[in-house]
Amino acid sequence: MRDDVASGSSDAQARLRVAGAWAGKLEVPLDTWTVANLRVEIARLAGFGADSINMICAGRILKDDAAGGGVRSLREVGIADDSKILLTRSGVQQAAAVNSEKQRSDRLARIKAAVDAMAKRSSEEDDYPVDNFDIQLENQSGEKLQFSSDDDRKALIMGLMLHSKARSLLQQNLYDEALEVLAMAEEAFSLCDRKILEAVDNVALLQIDTVWSLFMLRDIARLAVARERLKKAREGLLRSHGKNLERLRVLQGGFCPELALYVRLELLEGVVAYHSGLLDAAQHSLLSAQRKFHQLQVSDEAVASLVGMGFSLTESRRALRVSGQDMQRAVDFVVDDRHRKSQKLEDDRRRQQERREQKRYGKTLGGKAVDIGKLSELASLGYNRRVAAEALKQSENDRDMALEMLLNPASLATLQVCLDCQPHQLKGPVDETALAELMSMGFDQEKAMKALQRSESTAQAIERLLQAPVGSNDDSQRPAPVTDSSGSGQDLPSRPDSPLSMELDSRDEEMEQDIAQNVTGDPLAEYDIEVHKEGEAISEYLGLLKSIRSSTSKSTINSL
Repeated sequence: MRDDVASGSSDAQARLRVAGAWAGKLEVPLDTWTVANLRVEIARLAGFGADSINMICAGRILKDDAAGGGVRSLREVGIADDSKILLTRSGVQQAAAVNSEKQRSDRLARIKAAVDAMAKRSSEEDDYPVDNFDIQLENQSGEKLQFSSDDDRKALIMGLMLHSKARSLLQQNLYDEALEVLAMAEEAFSLCDRKILEAVDNVALLQIDTVWSLFMLRDIARLAVARERLKKAREGLLRSHGKNLERLRVLQGGFCPELALYVRLELLEGVVAYHSGLLDAAQHSLLSAQRKFHQLQVSDEAVASLVGMGFSLTESRRALRVSGQDMQRAVDFVVDDRHRKSQKLEDDRRRQQERREQKRYGKTLGGKAVDIGKLSELASLGYNRRVAAEALKQSENDRDMALEMLLNPASLATLQVCLDCQPHQLKGPVDETALAELMSMGFDQEKAMKALQRSESTAQAIERLLQAPVGSNDDSQRPAPVTDSSGSGQDLPSRPDSPLSMELDSRDEEMEQDIAQNVTGDPLAEYDIEVHKEGEAISEYLGLLKSIRSSTSKSTINSL
């Protein structure tokens, strides 16, 4: 008996006898212990998992939670001195199933919590993120989505991230778990304005993925009533792609990346029709899916030719598929796709540099980051970027007011005084070319970055580095902690007990990273699916239809 569980009062101890999977005797306080306490103690003595044992007393299975309400003591549930407890163990498979289900439930809870946290931190009210995840939302034309409320933005982000996670689970054949995450994604999408959802095709793709999961689980009962989901998917794709896919072809430069998606959709439409008894509709959908499936089959020779040109295997297969296996168009597609990706990387790099610069300058009194576009405009007029940034901060990003402040000698002097009062203010983002130049001279990367941030030129940074004592950690140049009582949001070191520090410490970074890596930003990723499973299913159901029609035909002949 454990002292930490047993009562230290005058509670009478009762002796219980245990038989079955483990035999022994123990003394327990009947008036303070519950069934849960007893379960833990017996499991400890027997060396079993508490979830893997059942306890039976007087013909009744003892449950941890008393029926009808509150927790009751052992005496209240009918256990007395010298009672006999029959101990049985759940089967190993059952215990493993319980443990597996708990792990699955915990994993789903972590996914939802991580996505919710990431969506909250991505609020447009926060001009630069507190972490490394930069979420940009665009429609199929590559245009930034406009939201009427931040709640709509958060809901769409949650839906998109959950859907991406579900698709990764589908690739791992975890269909039950994928269904759970797809349901979460669907709930998130339902909170978003309908007009925004109509600008993207993600809801339609989610409906298809949901029915695909049911099909892979061979959940016939739920498949038979999945017609409405597929109808919504078809309507959503019609809005996004056009009746004859003309809108999609225009957006993708005349290429056809949608075939794999429609193979799956039409297969599922055929399967659902088959299980609903609509055999003609089933055959029509399945034959259409089969035609598209054959169009997606690429020859090994064509793939080898593109790989020989220096393209990757994935690039080659995708290009041949979307171009209708036209070699020249496939080459053009890969070249254009690489250019788009290169441009996107450059845009991302520029945006990251701008965000780093914004963090250096801090925020306005209203909590907004300095407008980089207006800052660059003022800098082009010959004004120092730091001074111009301070003017924009004090004017709440009002370009005309900031310009007036810069033109007025008195206010300009005041701006300079404000900057001088900020000890060791950093000058902005580091020029990567200058950094590489300093590192090539043998300077430490971190010290070189600090020197550049505190210098007006590369030459000044070199002079600063040369003047630093050998082995110095450059403590004299380290920014001193600044208390930002003005509310301007300076980029200050986080105290261990600050809200930002507490928020980052409580993050599930492992799950967030797992979710983030599934969001590729590749506009064609949704369509670039392998279709060998679809091909097998098409053949299977066409075979079933043929068998039914053959049986019907024989029955008709016999009746004659």
